[in-house]
Amino acid sequence: MANASGFSGSVLFQPIFNFFLQIPIESSIATGIATETIGMSSGAYRYYRMGKVNMKLVIKVLPFVIIGIIWGVFVFITLPKLILRLVVGAVIFSIASKQLFIALKGNYLIKEKKDISCTIPEQVFAGVASASTGTGMAEIHQPIFEHEIGLETKKANASAIMVEALGNWLISFFNLSVGNIRFDILIFSSVGVLIGSQIGAIISPYLPDRILKIVFGVSVSIIGLIYIITSAHVLY
Repeated sequence: MANASGFSGSVLFQPIFNFFLQIPIESSIATGIATETIGMSSGAYRYYRMGKVNMKLVIKVLPFVIIGIIWGVFVFITLPKLILRLVVGAVIFSIASKQLFIALKGNYLIKEKKDISCTIPEQVFAGVASASTGTGMAEIHQPIFEHEIGLETKKANASAIMVEALGNWLISFFNLSVGNIRFDILIFSSVGVLIGSQIGAIISPYLPDRILKIVFGVSVSIIGLIYIITSAHVLY
């Protein structure tokens, strides 16, 4: 469903790894990113073969995403993870809530076309957020591609997934180098996402845009709230 709707699977895995399996937050984030790297890459390749990915747009945003990732790695090492999770939770909740509001109103096809260079701060922040907390790259780029640039919903989903798939390889190489990835967990989680990503990409063309946007909005809003509540509870 993440691949079909344009949000990262890491936001689904992290709570499971951290809350239920009691894996430390650093390893939960790293293993969640590694899991979604495999799933997103599989789904992105399928979308590319289907002609749904706007590679020119992906190539334009990728350098700024990489700058954000490098910054995000530094943030991941130095700043408290709960504060990062709280901030990113607030950001993705606001983005998803806007998407959900637009979809429920029924004017979700309205576009405000802008030049991609106008969104450079958001591109950099997406890289920072994903590298430091494991979420944000697809969630931030999907609305940019659709509402700021004017891509059709499914192409915006596919292009956002491609950005995340490519960026996540860099993040995962860093996490691998510092030993944060739990391979005993990754072996099992990767099997499911490989299958699920292909199914998500295949069924995506048959799902109405409004349904995809409602799924995106509800799913990511709930995840954002979980991040906010759990972080705030520990901090305060």
